[in-house]
Amino acid sequence: MTGEEGPIAQLLRTLTRPARGMSVRARVLAYLVGLTALALTVAGVTAYVIERTRIDASITEGISLRTQAFIELAQEPDPTTGEPYASSDDLMREAMIRVVATPTESAVAHTGTIARFVPSNPNRLRLEDDAEFLAIAAENATEVVRVRSAGTDMADYRYAAVPIVEPDGEVVGVFTIATDRGAQMSSLQETFTVYALVAVLALAMIGVVAWTTVGRMLRPITVLQEKARHINEHGLAERIPVTGHDDLALLTRTVNGMLDRLERAFADQRQLLDDASHELRTPLAIMRTNLELIEPRDPDEVQRTQRDLLEEVGMMSRLVDDLVTLAKSDRPEFVMREQVDLGELTLQTFTRAQALGNRDWRLESVGRGPVIVDAQRITQAWLQLAANAVKFSEPGSVVALGTAVEGREVHLWVRDEGIGIAPEDQARILERFSRVNPEAEGAGLGLPIASAIATAHGGRIAVDSTLGEGSAFALIIPRKGEAP
Repeated sequence: MTGEEGPIAQLLRTLTRPARGMSVRARVLAYLVGLTALALTVAGVTAYVIERTRIDASITEGISLRTQAFIELAQEPDPTTGEPYASSDDLMREAMIRVVATPTESAVAHTGTIARFVPSNPNRLRLEDDAEFLAIAAENATEVVRVRSAGTDMADYRYAAVPIVEPDGEVVGVFTIATDRGAQMSSLQETFTVYALVAVLALAMIGVVAWTTVGRMLRPITVLQEKARHINEHGLAERIPVTGHDDLALLTRTVNGMLDRLERAFADQRQLLDDASHELRTPLAIMRTNLELIEPRDPDEVQRTQRDLLEEVGMMSRLVDDLVTLAKSDRPEFVMREQVDLGELTLQTFTRAQALGNRDWRLESVGRGPVIVDAQRITQAWLQLAANAVKFSEPGSVVALGTAVEGREVHLWVRDEGIGIAPEDQARILERFSRVNPEAEGAGLGLPIASAIATAHGGRIAVDSTLGEGSAFALIIPRKGEAP
């Protein structure tokens, strides 16, 4: 086996091979027209072969039946006298009377190339005019019926020739019945010529319709390309309109989703750069001032400057860590959900929170049951709320933690008896670098980080605060980890 491809396989491979410089529309059109042409060709050739075989079989069967009828006629008595035929002429005459001649089929009783009797129908195949054929038939006459082929300048024949024998055994002539196969095949060829013309016209119509239809089908891709180029040149805020519910609509939604992610990524990048430049200027300026004013010959001043610089570096490190955390909050891998026990998570977080400061720590409620969360991130956000409660409350005051399951949500809260937050400030405390008390330590990123963790879980942070009485912050997240 050489594994060579057949012509059909080669044609299909050629049609499906992307042509250099051809558009998708042109390739689809070439594929459709080529495949349709191949199907029409295969159908036409198959029908032609089947019809030609049927015609040959019909000719052979007809000649055989008529020849056999002549042989039976020769064995029967003369219908005129009721006696055996008196002569071969009587037999041939009777045989010609019974032959139904047509323009493509006829018979002749002949001796050599000389016709003795022919059918009376004038619109018949004139075998007597083809001496070459009569000679071939006389030469191949047999008592056993055999359908043969013969071609002359006049026609392509299928025929059977039977010798006519006198009672004494003398061969006095030949009965030949023949069909002009070429004429019948010519009619078949004319039919399939018309078929070929119709097929070509059909291909042309299919090409026009396919070109228009494929163009309409690919129009959304053209729009997608144009919009994508426009978006690339003019920003990421614009979105591609979605039309329909097919694969192209799904592609458009996917591209819009990608643009959403790109826009968020660029926004996070810009926000990170803005935040970093905004918050790092001050510690960098302090470090530069300390370094410029340091007196290297004074050991005490060198040590003081070192302590100040280390403190500034530590603050900058915490700031960078917080900024990186915020920058990662929109990524899918920011939270890694798993099933944890809410009661165990509550007790562990409460134990860790008590180390944040000298407060009257209380555990108000312990929710029970499994929840699907990122335990480390939730603990980070919860402890951040607890740290804020310590920062804005007095030593010995109450700071309470608790959890509860309410329907499909889980509530994790921290309540304090601190200074509280004014109503006009509550709307902006979750914004980055927003500080209600400018004198308070920190960069104002704690609550935004906690809010980002809650959002990444598909939840939110709720605030209930009264100025001068205290505040309550609650992490409200889905119990079973539903996507945002």
